[in-house]
Amino acid sequence: MLQQELISNDGILLSRPTNQLLNDFGAGRAAPGSGSAAALLSLLSAKMICTVCEISLRKQDCLTSQKELEFIQKTVKEEIEPRLKVLFELDAKDFERVVDLRKSRDSAMESNEKAKFSREALELLEVATNYTFEVGDISLRLMGFGVFMFEKGWHAIRGDSGVSLSAAMSGLMSSIFIANLNLKTLHRRKYAKENLVRCQTLQAR
Repeated sequence: MLQQELISNDGILLSRPTNQLLNDFGAGRAAPGSGSAAALLSLLSAKMICTVCEISLRKQDCLTSQKELEFIQKTVKEEIEPRLKVLFELDAKDFERVVDLRKSRDSAMESNEKAKFSREALELLEVATNYTFEVGDISLRLMGFGVFMFEKGWHAIRGDSGVSLSAAMSGLMSSIFIANLNLKTLHRRKYAKENLVRCQTLQAR
């Protein structure tokens, strides 16, 4: 499948029906791949947090936490969710390009062409790894919000709060795993040395 066929609806994969998007993940192609999947996990967390906020703000039992709930709701809706959607799409598009460059490298006959395609693939992999780090950072924020929702949100929907927390944790763990693998691929480049600590910091937090 061509890249332009993969990124449909004016480049927005997330506009696809749920079953089609899930089938895209299971179709045996490079994209959408693990980076987009990590972003999707955190998007699910964000949506569950918004649901808990929306319901809790209507309940008398949660009036004492109204200010915090409104802040979380606004932050997730206006800042976190839009950014995760962008990261989802960017990762799918750029990692597909990484794979294309690797194929071009492998099929190139001249050594200078191989080197060129290899360099371009590694440079773009660095960009994609930055997306993954950002998803990890956002997931950490969502985990904090999820803990607050579980403790202060309406008691009858703690299942939703728990899912928001576990989805954010999955987004974080996936991001750490992906970043570590990418840094191994990039181990000869300055980027890997500069960002190893960044990966370790995510793990420690």
